Amino acid sequence: MNDLQRPEYWDAAYAEERDNWDMGTPTPVFVDLLTRMGMNFQPLGDRDYSALGCTPRVLLPCSGRGYDALLFAGYGWEVTAVDFAEHPLRWLRTEAAHAGLPVEILQEDMFTLSRSHPQQFDLLVEYTCVCAIDPVRHAEFVALACEVLRPGGTVMALLFPVDGRPGGPPFSIDVEDFKRQMAPYFDLRHESTPSTSVKPRRGRERLLLWTRRGS
Repeated sequence: MNDLQRPEYWDAAYAEERDNWDMGTPTPVFVDLLTRMGMNFQPLGDRDYSALGCTPRVLLPCSGRGYDALLFAGYGWEVTAVDFAEHPLRWLRTEAAHAGLPVEILQEDMFTLSRSHPQQFDLLVEYTCVCAIDPVRHAEFVALACEVLRPGGTVMALLFPVDGRPGGPPFSIDVEDFKRQMAPYFDLRHESTPSTSVKPRRGRERLLLWTRRGS
């Protein structure tokens, strides 16, 4: 289990093509949301980020090759993509440069961001990150979200897998347990099982949005 906390584990997975979580495209659920809503997430019980008066900032931890980072940047968000592994970030740097998209790309342990980026983000987008860490560290992830989000900031989590599969990674996520860990610090605004999930994952993903408490 300790290997999961070392970047070499994830670099080897990419190099040896054991990166089955990588779909090679932006996440269909996020593509659908941004296509339909742009920056206005009010239909999900969130807010209209275009009305903030400044460019909204979004953090994508465990970004991998950053398909979703490029997606959000293409819709005008100020994007920070973070990953432990160097291998996928090489691809992201090249693609961001080719597309002319200004993505901040950080190779570091996401849990250090509470020190380097305190209360700097309006939105945190989680996908295939919580399932990649040791389940005993879920509380640390919740704490990270609290620390890097501005008061009133949002966690958009597409939790996968939620099917109770044994072993991991990816580790199956107990949605109700994760909601309990979030509840002391965040208000749940939206929960659904998306119909736009990629076919092999349909019914095995849960979309949730939480707003950070505080003023």
